[in-house]
Amino acid sequence: MDITGLALTAAELREAVNGDGVELRLVGISERERRVELELGLADAGCADCVLPPAALLAMVEHALQRRHPGAYEVVVHDPRVEPVVPAPREHSSTSVIVSPAASVAPGNDSPGPDAGPLRGLTVGFRVDRLWRSWDWVADEWARRLTEAGATVTSWRRFQGLDGAEGDTHEQEFAAFLKTVDVAVVGLGNCGSCTSWTIKDAIAALEAGRPTIAVTTAHFETLGRTLAAQYGRPALRLAVLPYPLDTRAEADVRQVADETFAPMLAALGAEV
Repeated sequence: MDITGLALTAAELREAVNGDGVELRLVGISERERRVELELGLADAGCADCVLPPAALLAMVEHALQRRHPGAYEVVVHDPRVEPVVPAPREHSSTSVIVSPAASVAPGNDSPGPDAGPLRGLTVGFRVDRLWRSWDWVADEWARRLTEAGATVTSWRRFQGLDGAEGDTHEQEFAAFLKTVDVAVVGLGNCGSCTSWTIKDAIAALEAGRPTIAVTTAHFETLGRTLAAQYGRPALRLAVLPYPLDTRAEADVRQVADETFAPMLAALGAEV
């Protein structure tokens, strides 16, 4: 086992997940037991529901470690949100979940997808969400600039966590929305859960053949890139906004939108 490398990757995961009172800590690496242990701390979390769900967090951690350091070892995440499924190797108030020690990681598709090119005459679709008013303001400013440049702009709002028939209908609506646009701008990754949804929806747009860019805030950039690799598109285009963003006044956020418009276009391979 590459203990040093695993510890460095665990530190990167800690930076990707930590924030707003959430902490992902490396508990230990045992070469004898071939085990990597991490622990999720939520005691000071401002929004525990905004953290990646337990199964998604575990999958992300396991994938990131295996992608950098392939081998036969167990990955354990002690997560206080779920019931124990295996005995913990030591005392923990949280729970233990162990993934397969023989996990394999596909290399993924290293293409970022097609460049958007000249946007005049094209339809640019913004995927927004119900969580972040700051993203509504940024999307509004970017849409105004795109409209002035001759593009048509439309939007669709994601409601996360819908189950059953309601969830299926929502996914069908998103698929139908993608058919109406030429270019997709998907955001906002500004917490663990919403970053996961942002990356998933951006990859869906990319797989539908649309030039696509996902948008995150700076604190969640690493998580966004880690999830993109996990979901098989490590080269997904990413635009990064400052963090924190949602606590800023509307005028300040719109100024941020103005300053980040050109870099977003460049990352998308777009011209106005």
